[in-house]
Amino acid sequence: MPHLEYCVQLWNPAAEHGNWSLILRIESVQRRFTRMVEGVGLLPYSERLRILQLTTLAERRSRGDLIEVYKASRGLTGLTSVLNFSRTGLNVLCRPGNTKDPKVHRLRRNFFNDRVMLIWNRLPVEVKISSSLDIFKSKLELFKTKTKALGMCGMGHFWEISDELLKKNRRYKII
Repeated sequence: MPHLEYCVQLWNPAAEHGNWSLILRIESVQRRFTRMVEGVGLLPYSERLRILQLTTLAERRSRGDLIEVYKASRGLTGLTSVLNFSRTGLNVLCRPGNTKDPKVHRLRRNFFNDRVMLIWNRLPVEVKISSSLDIFKSKLELFKTKTKALGMCGMGHFWEISDELLKKNRRYKII
């Protein structure tokens, strides 16, 4: 699904009211594809994902955002100028806007730096200070696994978008 992931840092819609129809439409591509897999096609979407060891596309985009922030924090990408890091280099800081217009503030929530700030800042330090990208990805997955096992939900972690998306699928009876 490389076409669905191309430049997602630019077009990834924030998970909020008004964007869910777009997010669900994007997700429908993977939902449709997993229905074609023999033996799991008739199961609910969440079960198909579990059996096929996939995540929702929304979660993959969120994880991709975190990977880009990690790369920017290490100077491995041109996004360094887009993000404002704290003095320690561990947290992303918000850049104040020049306007009080609510439409502009609503639009800014879709911008990369505003979208990633909270989920990056909620990561533990040991994940953020990983010595390489591969280690970062491993620690990120381990953090997700441990946190889910402890039942620590509703804290705004990057994978919680999958839970919210699957709830909306059930609510609207989307299989």
